[in-house]
Amino acid sequence: MRTFVVIRNCLIFVLGVFLFEFYLDYRLPEENNLLLFFVAIPVVWATISQLWTSYGYSDIDNKAILICTHILSMMMLLGTVFLVSAILNTVSDFLDPVGVIMFHFVGWTVIAAMILYDIVDSGR
Repeated sequence: MRTFVVIRNCLIFVLGVFLFEFYLDYRLPEENNLLLFFVAIPVVWATISQLWTSYGYSDIDNKAILICTHILSMMMLLGTVFLVSAILNTVSDFLDPVGVIMFHFVGWTVIAAMILYDIVDSGR
């Protein structure tokens, strides 16, 4: 299962970053919507992070739940890649080159940490 999780997560990350950040160049609305930046996105992201770590593959004893977990994991990772990419594309207009690099480093580190957690958990 670990190999499947590694391949699944890495494909979602690479293809998602390419699609959302570079190909579609998706950006959040141009309005200064503080509710979006300081409430909606953090709440969604915190929920995804909490669900990601709330239980492990070793806790699952039912094949149907295991399949649902894989589907949810793919959706949560894709959602996180989308949020990170959209935020990075949006704030890159306001930052200098060092800021853009650092925001990419922070955003992609979060995604890499989620992937690493999932890989470690799948090997338990």
